[in-house]
Amino acid sequence: MKPLSDKLAELSVEAKNTEDRVTKAQSEAHDRIEQKRQEARVKAEEALGKVKEHVTAAKGEAQTNADALQAKIDVDFANVKERANERHEKFKSWQANNYANDKEADALAAIDYAIAATRLAELQTLDAISARAEAVSLSAQVAEPTTA
Repeated sequence: MKPLSDKLAELSVEAKNTEDRVTKAQSEAHDRIEQKRQEARVKAEEALGKVKEHVTAAKGEAQTNADALQAKIDVDFANVKERANERHEKFKSWQANNYANDKEADALAAIDYAIAATRLAELQTLDAISARAEAVSLSAQVAEPTTA
C-alpha cells in the first residue's frame, strides 16, 4: 500500500494538471474573442479610412462640407478606438473577477471534499483497528486450547 504522502503528492500533481488545462481553455476562449474583436476593429478602421480618402478627394469640390465631414470622421475614429480600449479593460476586469470567483468556489469545494475525505479516512482507520482487534482476538481463541 502506498504511503499517504505519496497519494497526497499524486493528488497534488493531478490537481495542478487539471488547473493548467482549465486555465489554458479559458485563455484560448479569451484569445478567440479578442481576435474577433480585433478583426472587427480593423475592418471599422479600414472603412473609416476609405471614407476619409473619399472626403479628401471631395475637398476640392466642397471644402467647407468636407472639413465638417473630416472632423466628424476623426471624432468617430477616436470614439471607436476609445470604446475598444474601454471594452477591453472592462473585459479584463470581468475576466479577472470571474476567475477569482471560480477559484474561490473551487477552493471551498476542495476544502469540503478534504473534510469529507478526512472523515472517511478516520472511519476507515477505525474500521481497520476494529478488524485488527477482532482478528487478534479470534487468533488468541484458536491458539488457546479449550479445556472442557
